Amino acid sequence: MADRRGSARTRAAAPFLAGVLALGLVACSATPTAIPTIESTVAPTPTPSPTMVPTESTAPSSESATPAPSAVTGGVACTAADLKASHDLVEGGAGSRFTSVVLVAASKCSVGAYPAIGLRDAHGAELVGSASGGPGRIELDPNVSYTSAIRFDNWCNPEPAYPVALVIRIGAEEVAVSGSSFPGEGDMPPCNGPGGPTLQAGAWEAAP
Repeated sequence: MADRRGSARTRAAAPFLAGVLALGLVACSATPTAIPTIESTVAPTPTPSPTMVPTESTAPSSESATPAPSAVTGGVACTAADLKASHDLVEGGAGSRFTSVVLVAASKCSVGAYPAIGLRDAHGAELVGSASGGPGRIELDPNVSYTSAIRFDNWCNPEPAYPVALVIRIGAEEVAVSGSSFPGEGDMPPCNGPGGPTLQAGAWEAAP
């Protein structure tokens, strides 16, 4: 009796088991759902822009402007201590007095191409002065002497204290021109009209 009931239960459960097995087979044979792939997006590395190197301006500034060339050419400028001067014989004619100044330098240096000269009386008071007669400079060779022609005229003032001395102005200094009084005592040039005395000097020239 028990075997019949067991057989009956087995037959009753068979369809249920068959169904479960069928569902299992369907589940195993079903196409697995694809798992979405997550792509890792890597941000592109930005290309660095070229570094701009500042360009130095070539425009001259007030600090770096090249200064104008010095008027002194041919070495350093002479000082009064570098020079010695004397004058030749004094001559007169046509209301003027003339002489020539001879200049020598102890070393190579330069002076104005035209000398600035003056006259002083026996007490050192200035009688007449002159500015440089022209532009430019000249280099002096210590082995050469240089001459300048001097002309003095139109003296309308009282007689000065003699001897009268010629001087050469070198900047703020003076070089005394040795020699006799220029002009000689009592031989000042005559007064030929208004305007005062004039003292002129020619350009320096190498003596022959």
